[in-house]
Amino acid sequence: MIDRDGFAARFDVSRETLAQLDRYADLLADWQTRMNLIGPSTLSNIWDRHFADSAQLLTLAGTRRSWLDIGAGAGFPGLVLAVLDPTAHFTLVESITKKCRFLAEVVDTIGLSGRVIIANQRIEALPRQKFDIITARALANLAQLFDWGLPYAGSGTRWILPKGARVNEELEIAEHYFFFSHELLPSLTDADARIVLASGVKPR
Repeated sequence: MIDRDGFAARFDVSRETLAQLDRYADLLADWQTRMNLIGPSTLSNIWDRHFADSAQLLTLAGTRRSWLDIGAGAGFPGLVLAVLDPTAHFTLVESITKKCRFLAEVVDTIGLSGRVIIANQRIEALPRQKFDIITARALANLAQLFDWGLPYAGSGTRWILPKGARVNEELEIAEHYFFFSHELLPSLTDADARIVLASGVKPR
């Protein structure tokens, strides 16, 4: 399990970045007393279950990217990645207004304004634009994510999608509806989980 010090060492973060994540964690703990942002049992393991689980995606994307995070929830992975990569821009789509208020407070408090857009709407209503990277965490199966994300994918878009133990089943279903290339990569935080790195997604 990765704790705060382990996170700092594993991802080679500065004191300033670590301070931003500390403040994020404090805000999450405070808001969690009033609304269910994450599974209550995971709050004590935030550095491993949420921060590290999100941060590991950055090494697969490179810097200076535009990201679309569908169903941003409490900000994982989008806000963590925004903290870690000051060269990138993020659009976080979340349909639940209360969660968007939380995201907005984090963005304002830790200084991410200007690089993070919070879109309080369903993904289908987001104005059409293209992103370098599309991601989503604990939201829907791969086929559904491809369906939602395709209008925002260009020819070079990469999909970086953390998935659980049923990933092979999801891949098999998605292959009935879409053409795509993919790699399955191990997760740093869960031996049973995988990260789907997909490209060239198009409908059959």
